Amino acid sequence: MRKIGEAKRGQIVTEISVFIPVYRESQQLPNILKKLVPQEVSKEIFVTIDEPEPQFLEKIQDFAGVKFIVNKKRIGKANALNYSVKLSSGKVLLFLDADIDLPDDPRFLKKIIDEMRHTDVLDIKKRVIRNSFLSKMTYYEYFTFNVSAWIASEYLRKCPATNGAAFAIKRETFDAVNGFSNVVAEDLDIATKAFLKGFSFAYTKEVEVQNVVHSSWRKWFRQRRRWAIGQALWLKGCYKELFKECMKKPQIFLPGLFFLYPSIAMFFLTVMVPSNWLHESLLMFSFLLSMKFNIALPVFLASLATADLLKALLISLASFMVTAITFFLFARKLNFKIKLHELFFYYFFYSIAWLAIIALGYIQVLLFKKKAAPDWVT
Repeated sequence: MRKIGEAKRGQIVTEISVFIPVYRESQQLPNILKKLVPQEVSKEIFVTIDEPEPQFLEKIQDFAGVKFIVNKKRIGKANALNYSVKLSSGKVLLFLDADIDLPDDPRFLKKIIDEMRHTDVLDIKKRVIRNSFLSKMTYYEYFTFNVSAWIASEYLRKCPATNGAAFAIKRETFDAVNGFSNVVAEDLDIATKAFLKGFSFAYTKEVEVQNVVHSSWRKWFRQRRRWAIGQALWLKGCYKELFKECMKKPQIFLPGLFFLYPSIAMFFLTVMVPSNWLHESLLMFSFLLSMKFNIALPVFLASLATADLLKALLISLASFMVTAITFFLFARKLNFKIKLHELFFYYFFYSIAWLAIIALGYIQVLLFKKKAAPDWVT
């Protein structure tokens, strides 16, 4: 492990320590540092880079006041963050992914410090930069992350999950849960440990980061496959304790689950709602039709053959409209923009594809005993 700059824990305790892990390189990192370095708070910034590209190191070496930790070999995100936390002294620990962009706000860190006075874990508002069809779909997915976090923050003050792209945690809370576990979904894991130990959680819409997401479907699929396996491993390890806690407030957690996976409601209703009412309605309709036309019988038989398809169509459209209305209401509250035609594609195509990948991840973990994602390092 080679270090650029000084990275020892000093005697002076700082207000906030910022940690940014990088694998090989990051196009967004220079811009992130340009906005963080001038912030007028007591701070320290750690950037840990695994297997860096030589030209990337040249781009960032002039940032004064940033403590760079360079690992010639890949040690993994959890290990990198745990190591850099040991070198820090901040009372508040802020974790940022290297694929985000920060607002032009000179009080960005100050606002986080102020928010952390009232909570142990802080989830920061995330908005996807919309520059491709895939990013527009991901925009709605991240919107659901925000809504779920807001619901948990407002009505429970606890949450078993956080999006690791940008969140803060008090040092004593981080130490109490023994930092990041060396698992695929390290952000879910640390949030769950804090949740089960009773630490408070808050979501802030006053502080925001922008996520730069993949425009390549192949990269998206690789990432989501890793997320799905990580989620399955996470749930496998804590489902008993988590289920017990969540059942204490199902009216909070079930709506959150609906926002994260809206197509679940469509599939559930399609299976659970009986088709008898539709058959009986078609029978009455064809009987009335037969009083005037002789073609009633073949129409009736054809209708019965497609009754389940019609039921699925009606339920799908009804559930989409309910979802659209709900999304519009929360979008107004959290200052997001919803476009109906984009939401249509998200609901009927993107969310279903993501749900299928999640199901595949659970099958791999539960049936085939998979213990890690293909591109994850211990």
